Amino acid sequence: MPTSNKIAEAIKVESSSVTKLVITGATNLDPITVFLEDLAPCKGKITVSCWGKSWTAYWGGMWDGLSIGQFFCELNISYIIGYFDQAINSRQFSGEALANKAKHLVLKERRQFCYGSDEARDLFDEAEDLRESPSIDHLHGAHSVLMTKLFGDEWWHLTSDATEPNPDYAYLERIILAVQQALRQEQHQEAA
Repeated sequence: MPTSNKIAEAIKVESSSVTKLVITGATNLDPITVFLEDLAPCKGKITVSCWGKSWTAYWGGMWDGLSIGQFFCELNISYIIGYFDQAINSRQFSGEALANKAKHLVLKERRQFCYGSDEARDLFDEAEDLRESPSIDHLHGAHSVLMTKLFGDEWWHLTSDATEPNPDYAYLERIILAVQQALRQEQHQEAA
């Protein structure tokens, strides 16, 4: 029992005011819930939730005189996305782009007489199989020989531009835009 008393004595509870917004009607988005918490001058926290996913950020050095909502509206969307999810990029690997790049390379090298017509046809057909590749890692096992033949020993460096827009990034971008629009609308109504 003495241990539980020490734990109970060590717990410190503080309360703060939290503003909750529910945003509906944003084009092609489910309802968005936003929790805003101004913790102290120049310190704030925001949590954004949509369709079962949540993102949160804390800033301990906001610009003087701004609430967390005002500060959030002033930030660049790509900065916010990086703060919410450091692992997400605006572009992602694309097997489709890689297949197109490989086919283009085969045609170019055929025109330069690097390949005979039969070899070029075989490589062109094999390049089509790259279209279904989900990642660079998959290529190491499944298509390593073809990739080395087409792009050289360190082919993964030469294929880094085989990308397409990342739909998860675009989705989060749309959510942030909707939140910023709602916060600006809320601020405008409070000022009126």
